[in-house]
Amino acid sequence: MEEITKILDAAELLFKKYGIRSVTMSDIARELGVSKKTLYVHIENKHDLIAKIMQRYIQEEQAMCQQVIQEADNALDELLRISIYVQHQIKDINPSMIYDLQKYHRPIWKLMDDFHQDYIMSTAESNLQRGVEEGIYRKDLNIQIMAKIYVSFIPILSDDQVFPLRKYPTSQIHKEFIKYHIYGIVSEKGSTLLKKLLAENKLNSIIL
Repeated sequence: MEEITKILDAAELLFKKYGIRSVTMSDIARELGVSKKTLYVHIENKHDLIAKIMQRYIQEEQAMCQQVIQEADNALDELLRISIYVQHQIKDINPSMIYDLQKYHRPIWKLMDDFHQDYIMSTAESNLQRGVEEGIYRKDLNIQIMAKIYVSFIPILSDDQVFPLRKYPTSQIHKEFIKYHIYGIVSEKGSTLLKKLLAENKLNSIIL
């Protein structure tokens, strides 16, 4: 494993567990068993480290979406696979990590927001279009509006004014939103398919 990958992996785990602001470069060096000088061979500073982690995350999420789109049997299968992936990604994140990112690293947070407004918006529109064509989603859906609603919810996941993060775990909020979204877009055919998947006990991690 390349040194930079080891650094990013260790830092990401610490940020998820303790938040960004409370983790120092010394903490990361100690976790890796190296000196801070060694860290600075590969990164400029803490902000650069966070940027590299977020850039990697975006690349991984794009790759995941592309793979799911290719492999999914239908639009509902695609949506559920992506949703389950997101659940796994956010379930162990300390709420303060998102807060720290928004407050102290705005350019990086904007990078994430731009990704959501561009790539995730396009992915959501494509999924909705696919579902309508397959008859799994309602034919009267306004695809652009529904895609915007879907993407606009993403910042709410980490809005402490709307959902105090220590009272409402991010994974719980996401789970409830996905249920709300799915039941709002499926057609009668889609509802039957969803019931079948639930009966087969394949969706407990995201629906129940």
